[in-house]
Amino acid sequence: MKRILVKFDEADQIINFVRIINQYEYDADVKCGSRIVDAKSIVGVLSLARSKDLELILHTDECGDLLDEIAPFAA
Repeated sequence: MKRILVKFDEADQIINFVRIINQYEYDADVKCGSRIVDAKSIVGVLSLARSKDLELILHTDECGDLLDEIAPFAA
C-alpha cells in the first residue's frame, strides 16, 4: 500500500486525475479526515476537493507508472 498527499486547484484537475487513476486495475481511495471515497469516482473526489489535505491511498506496492503520471497533483 502506498500513500501520498494530493491537492487540486480546479475541477479540471480532478477530472484528469480520475481519468488517470481509472487506467489502472488496482483500487485507490482518496481520504480526508475520516471520509474516504473511491479515487475512481469523479463525484466522490469532487465531494472532498474543497479540503486542502487529501491523501491518496493506492492498494498496491507496484505503482511507479501511476506515481509518475499523477506527479502534477502531488502536494
